[in-house]
Amino acid sequence: MAPYLAGNGLFDLVENLLFVAGTIFAAILTALSISAYRNTHLKKLLYAIIAFLLFGIFLFYEYLEYSIPLDNPFTDILLPSMALSILVLFFLAIVKKR
Repeated sequence: MAPYLAGNGLFDLVENLLFVAGTIFAAILTALSISAYRNTHLKKLLYAIIAFLLFGIFLFYEYLEYSIPLDNPFTDILLPSMALSILVLFFLAIVKKR
């Protein structure tokens, strides 16, 4: 059954929908984090804002790269660097005292 579904592009559709849903969710979380920062002025939220923003950009670029083949060696370095930056920013948001 799986080869039949793959041949019809169902897996491609689901993958694209997940990229779009993740990007939208990251945008919502970014907006909520900005709102929370404006209300509390908690410096830790700045790390979360940047991490959510980077994650949204990461997912949007993955969607574009999947939809429009962008064969660029620069992105082979940039995308893993973005993922590492996201992890570091979330770590800093958790362990930072203020």
